[in-house]
Amino acid sequence: MKKLVVYAWIFLAATIIIAAALTSLLILQPPIFALSALLLFAAGTASLLLLITTRKKLSAAQAIVDSAVIHIPIAVMYGQASERSKKPREDYGVYVSSFGILYGAKVVRFNQGGIWLRAVEIGRDYIFFAYGMNDGELEKIRLFYSKPSEDELEVIIENFRKDTGVIPVVS
Repeated sequence: MKKLVVYAWIFLAATIIIAAALTSLLILQPPIFALSALLLFAAGTASLLLLITTRKKLSAAQAIVDSAVIHIPIAVMYGQASERSKKPREDYGVYVSSFGILYGAKVVRFNQGGIWLRAVEIGRDYIFFAYGMNDGELEKIRLFYSKPSEDELEVIIENFRKDTGVIPVVS
């Protein structure tokens, strides 16, 4: 998720810089004004669209993290040993909620934009998701995940059934 935040800041900075350059171009009006203005306007529009897309992904990622049913820590980096608190500095993991899956900077949203969660299977050492469009091919994700306790398993099954309508299969 930190990658998405960095991308958002980069696109915001690029948009501001391009807007400032376009403003100065309008004030100075050099000999190649029309071509420069057109190029800056196109670059600014592209940067703004990328910023809006990244912000949408960031808000979806935040919703997934906040309502995570399953968190699979792949790696967790901690601060230096001399620090008093051993708080995680960065968490490289996979977050799974009934809204979607977040891994790295990749956000997979369920039940939005025509992408529907079709199947969830929880095995002894994995969890499997199948999702896709109504008429399209299914995308599949298989994550290594040790089977949770019976109480946790019932909570996970109930959350997916209630929020998505899909009843996970336990094998």
